[in-house]
Amino acid sequence: MADPDGLTKEQLQSWLATLFPDVKAGLSVVPLMADASTRRYFRAQWRHLEAEKTVSRVIMVGDPWPETETPDFVAVSQHLAASGVRVPTIDGVAAASGWICLQDFGDRTLADVWRDADLPERLVWGQRALDALVRMHTTATQYRHHSCPAFHLAFDVPKLLSELQHFRSHAIEGLWQRVLSDDEREAFEAACLPLCTHLEAQPRYFCHRDYHGWNIMAEDKTVGILDFQDARMGSQPYDVVSLLVDRRTPWLLGPDISTALVQYYLDRFEAESGQRVDRAAFDELFELVAVQRCLKAIGTFAAMHVAYGRSQYLPYIAPTLHYVRPLVQRHAMLSALAAFLYRYTPLDRSNQTASLSRHGSKWRLSHMGLKHQHPATTTFKT
Repeated sequence: MADPDGLTKEQLQSWLATLFPDVKAGLSVVPLMADASTRRYFRAQWRHLEAEKTVSRVIMVGDPWPETETPDFVAVSQHLAASGVRVPTIDGVAAASGWICLQDFGDRTLADVWRDADLPERLVWGQRALDALVRMHTTATQYRHHSCPAFHLAFDVPKLLSELQHFRSHAIEGLWQRVLSDDEREAFEAACLPLCTHLEAQPRYFCHRDYHGWNIMAEDKTVGILDFQDARMGSQPYDVVSLLVDRRTPWLLGPDISTALVQYYLDRFEAESGQRVDRAAFDELFELVAVQRCLKAIGTFAAMHVAYGRSQYLPYIAPTLHYVRPLVQRHAMLSALAAFLYRYTPLDRSNQTASLSRHGSKWRLSHMGLKHQHPATTTFKT
């Protein structure tokens, strides 16, 4: 990795000058806040003297890679761009330093829009994010490029189970400090196996993997997609779950907008693909994906605190547990997992500790199955 204290003008000056001849005019480099990631980001800005405007680029800093190889971020970016998904243009790379120079999509995330906008605008921005997702589930899924690593990876049993083991290690044993014996760890894996096996068996689509409001930028009535380097093949609802369930998104949107957005996704997917979607099967799979995805997310939030000292993600754990609670009770294949969670996690107390849990019972009817309302009758008051 690069200097942990951050990039400086001196470090970047000569490299950026090979990409932009006018970069010497007032270059500034400032760090940007990264989401739950070990990568780091910086904004480089300078004055374009002829055009009399400020030029802005984002420098992503990761591990160096061999000059002869293409990093996953670049390969996935090329595939998504060719599929019509708006991703940042790559101006240049420095393999030995682990640097990638990117188009700057600004600072306004979809999560910011959902927090600040009125209900009709939240719906519109959600639809824009789902339009991009439909493109991933159609064009980006159908036209497979061997060079794109996503087509060589999948949410199979080993991957799904490893993410749940991550939850066990960092949340149950790390954050909540439960000491588990080898037998108890084996029991946890056995309880997770029916869920992982079921998810592995589903038809596979291109999955961003972290398609949530903090990785989607809102700019000029369009969305720009970031942080896609870990893409892989997985079940159809995976990224829809990620978009609508991550952190406090269910409570930002509420059941009416979430219901309308799921229906919008299904309508757009059917129109673009020519395929019919079994709504009951989609709803059930949505719930099962949500359980695995939410537990994985809790593990990430816990690891950010336990391993990296970044405690800003801890407030998301209680609402996520609160979200999972009715789901593990509803599906027979999750009975052993539910029993384990009730014994070793604060799941039984999540309804008292989750912030914004006042939506409780109303949300349970519609936040996952989404069967109790029809979007055609949903109205939003301005």
